[in-house]
Amino acid sequence: MILTADFGGTIVKLGLLENNDVTLYRQVKSPSSRTSDEWLPAIKDEVEEMCRSSGRELNDLEGMIWAMPMVIDPGLRRASRTFGKFDDALQEDFAQRAEAVFGLPLLLENDARAAALGEWQLGAGNGCDDVAMITLGTGIGTAIIQHGLPLRGRSGMAGNLGGLSITHLGTSDHHRVAPGCIEGFVASWAIPQRAVEMPGFSRSSLSRVEVIDYKTIFTEAEQGDLLAIELRELAIEAWSALALNLIQSFDPARVIVGGGIMASADTILPKMREFMQRHCIQCGGDVEIVSAQLGDQAALLGCEWLWNQEKLRVLRGSQPWHPA
Repeated sequence: MILTADFGGTIVKLGLLENNDVTLYRQVKSPSSRTSDEWLPAIKDEVEEMCRSSGRELNDLEGMIWAMPMVIDPGLRRASRTFGKFDDALQEDFAQRAEAVFGLPLLLENDARAAALGEWQLGAGNGCDDVAMITLGTGIGTAIIQHGLPLRGRSGMAGNLGGLSITHLGTSDHHRVAPGCIEGFVASWAIPQRAVEMPGFSRSSLSRVEVIDYKTIFTEAEQGDLLAIELRELAIEAWSALALNLIQSFDPARVIVGGGIMASADTILPKMREFMQRHCIQCGGDVEIVSAQLGDQAALLGCEWLWNQEKLRVLRGSQPWHPA
């Protein structure tokens, strides 16, 4: 049994996994703005309580693997780049310090790639070895499975297109992301400010809600609010442009779209498919655009698959694994 974790900007999902089964699952508030010296012991306390409730001790676990919202080096032991969350994971000794706290070996993985691995093995990508994944959460993440292998590149950044510029115009000062990038354009964290700045906001029902998020936008759009409709269509077109770029860059057979926003999949997916029919070059035949199936547990399940590929290297302390 291993510990897997999915570190998000709002919550951290913790799971004890064995043989593709999440035997125990817990969510805790994310400590993304705190230092690891503060949050590592707190997460350990939560895990110890999980172990006790399942009749185990922490040292009974084989190891741990954490999905984090950052670029992870292909050696899977350190971050190459962070984006304003868990920033001290960039420190060279982060994995070693975490191991000292927990007493267990640790691997790291990008959160979108971990979700893609889970969906590829056990969810919407099962049976297809060329898959692209888009996660629509607080931010926007992407990942690629190509010929049955996770695409990483030389720094771990390959396939991670959340910072993709979908127009050369526009500005963004959020963690130095590129001008006109999709994160600064339609990510969940960006949409409240965009709504406030749009013409007609004061007349919109969105001006009278406590929280402007995509759940609210889709609800108000269904009620006919013009600004909500405009924001909804703007977002779906941007997500579609991202999917188009993934398809034409990596030639997948299937694109999986996940994240909490996909509660509105019945609205989103038909529009994305129609966008592809109009704009996308699909030399190998129509690319499937489908909804993720594993929900909050996709990254946890993907982490277990990755652990099983990597554990001998970790436990023996050998060199980074590179697939043949």
